[in-house]
Amino acid sequence: MTNVARILSWLLHPIFLPIVFSLLILNGDFYMNRMLNAEAFRIIMIVMALFSLCIPLLIFVAAKYMGIVESVEMSSRQERIFAVTVLGISSWFCWKILVGFELPVYYTDFMLAEIAASMLGLIMAFIRRFSLHMYGWSVCIFTALWYVYAFNAFSLLWISLFLIMAGIVAWARLEEEKHTQAEIYLGFALGILPACVLLVL
Repeated sequence: MTNVARILSWLLHPIFLPIVFSLLILNGDFYMNRMLNAEAFRIIMIVMALFSLCIPLLIFVAAKYMGIVESVEMSSRQERIFAVTVLGISSWFCWKILVGFELPVYYTDFMLAEIAASMLGLIMAFIRRFSLHMYGWSVCIFTALWYVYAFNAFSLLWISLFLIMAGIVAWARLEEEKHTQAEIYLGFALGILPACVLLVL
């Protein structure tokens, strides 16, 4: 079962969530989506793929080969601080580019949540250990709830699906003995805070 848990941890890694979320909002019930042409859709997805996935992954792999980190799993505090910092900076660049296209906030709010999540994650990484996997899924769930509330963008069934995925991730991290239950719960609880930033803004 440990091998299954390891595979699930990689398949459901939070680094993939911005891409998943961008696909969700681009196919959501927001009225602007009906006016979005194929070229605009493609540009948004390219920007998201580059800055939220490709560039961070390249940096992590390069850091591994340069000896900056021991493992791309980012197990130690220093590695987690490095990972969250890279993701935060990359998310900021992604947000700036999307805002530069003068898109409605519907298309950029989730990146603000990710920037806030990176900042909070960086602060918490200095204080105590928590599950970054659960934190990522929790941020996704509460940001999705914000989109349902603010834009009525998609069905609550998506929230249910995210909750099921978060449960699977929690099981996988515990099965691998990567985290304690307390670290799992803390990671999930912290996920509500970045969504609160959207309420304030």
